Amino acid sequence: MKGEMELKDTIAAISTPKGTGAISIIRIDGEKSHKIAKKITGLQDIEFKKVYHRFIKYKDEILDDVNIVFYKKPNSYTGNDLVEIYCHGGILVTRKILDVILNEGARLAERGEFTKRAFLNRKLSLIQAEAIYQIIEAKSELSLKISLENLKGKLGKEIEEFRNKLLRILAEIEVSIDYPDDIESDVDLILKELKEIDKYISEKVQKSKRGLHLNSGIIMTIVGKPNSGKSTLLNRLLYEDRAIVTDIPGTTRDVIKGEIDIKGVHFVIADTAGIRKTEDVVEKIGIERSLQEIRKSDLILFVLDASTGFTEEDLFIYEKIKNYNFIPVWNKCDLGNKFNKFGEESVKIAAISGEGLRDLENVILVKVKDIIESGESSHVTTQRQLEILERVSQFTKNALKNFEIGYELDIISIDVRKALEELDMLLGKKFNEDLLDTIFSNFCVGK
Repeated sequence: MKGEMELKDTIAAISTPKGTGAISIIRIDGEKSHKIAKKITGLQDIEFKKVYHRFIKYKDEILDDVNIVFYKKPNSYTGNDLVEIYCHGGILVTRKILDVILNEGARLAERGEFTKRAFLNRKLSLIQAEAIYQIIEAKSELSLKISLENLKGKLGKEIEEFRNKLLRILAEIEVSIDYPDDIESDVDLILKELKEIDKYISEKVQKSKRGLHLNSGIIMTIVGKPNSGKSTLLNRLLYEDRAIVTDIPGTTRDVIKGEIDIKGVHFVIADTAGIRKTEDVVEKIGIERSLQEIRKSDLILFVLDASTGFTEEDLFIYEKIKNYNFIPVWNKCDLGNKFNKFGEESVKIAAISGEGLRDLENVILVKVKDIIESGESSHVTTQRQLEILERVSQFTKNALKNFEIGYELDIISIDVRKALEELDMLLGKKFNEDLLDTIFSNFCVGK
């Protein structure tokens, strides 16, 4: 098996980001890791998890003054013999030390290979491995919190409990099939437990669909008629000038995006072309792209001009967005007070000065409360996890349907068994190399 062959190799990589810094960390993992580290440092007798201060030498040349720690399997991050070298953070010195390690018999690690080894050695579940990547990539306090909880086993433990319930149902069904004359299954109890499981997994899937955006960012789109102040609002929210701001209607011809954090929640925010009826070919393309952004948004900021009031142009936009989750935002309140639509459900701001922006941020969080709570409660953070749970839900529904039709228990057990196989894929109890390659190829080389 490819994974078993990989575990026998000794690998090495730089685990800190490229560039100059105070310290760089180089990892060596595998059977030869201790032997290589001893040779280049001159150490003989070692204690594990003790920090040694040594010079690294190669062919009588001193390369650097380093700290080095040895870990003995299985008590390491990967579950293998492991060495970590802490050298000075220069690009050249770090690379020279890594080259020496590679010359002594290690090979350069692939992306995510250290964490992949931790998974193969059962130090981590697949959900925990995914959580490590998400901790590194976290862009908000909330997504970091959820990923840390998954690393501690929050989602994994919940799925294990659910899996064990399915396993007990399958065991009871199979016993009754194998020993029909000796054991009579409690069919009503099996049906009751299947219904409870189906309800649980259906709710999990629905929450996961709503909350999955928390890691990548809740999608928020700014729409409005030309010259309503959309670009000024975007720049205010981003604290930078990303969009061109002029008094000329139709200045924004394409979608401009940025990322913001509102009280620990990550948003991807887009400023769109002003939406209006037009014969301008280029402007029409920009408006169509705006409509595409609307269709995939979690929240829309509908910017209105308080100096003109609600107009026919605004009505045209409202008809496009009325069935979506949106906030009416009266802008230019410093220039007028023609609030002739939406009343108390609107937010009043002056984007050019920043007045009212804190109120707007508070309303934004209220409008996406469902997404935030769904993400916090579901702890499902990847599309892979969601797709597996959707398949599990389909199998439990099939089993219940077959129960209601009156099929024998051996037919019902087929879908129960398929649901269990999917959960094993979710946890990593069952996997293939292509799946692992896909997951760990997103990691950096030194992780």
